[in-house]
Amino acid sequence: MKIFIAFCTLFISISLNAQLSGDVVQDGRELKKSGPFVIEGNHTGKVVFDISVNPLGVITGFKVNQQETTIKSTPTQISARKHISEWRFEPGTHFPQYHQGKIIITVVKPID
Repeated sequence: MKIFIAFCTLFISISLNAQLSGDVVQDGRELKKSGPFVIEGNHTGKVVFDISVNPLGVITGFKVNQQETTIKSTPTQISARKHISEWRFEPGTHFPQYHQGKIIITVVKPID
């Protein structure tokens, strides 16, 4: 299972632009502290977050984009939110006060 997660993480990190989008990417704001874009959960699918980042690089707003999210389980969505809550972007006063973006977290069921 760990090999599968490692492979998924590598594959997803190669296609980072597909997992992170919006003004934060268009304006060249780097993701300074993050984790994998793939997590284990009780469901398989994706959770899409509309985010807001402050000038310090902290994600201050999280909203599940229900139209693009394929997992409707609230506990899984909360788990994905906790996963990205400590992520940080490049700080800077030249970025907007509430810099907008989108993060896609892929959730996979562990294989026994």
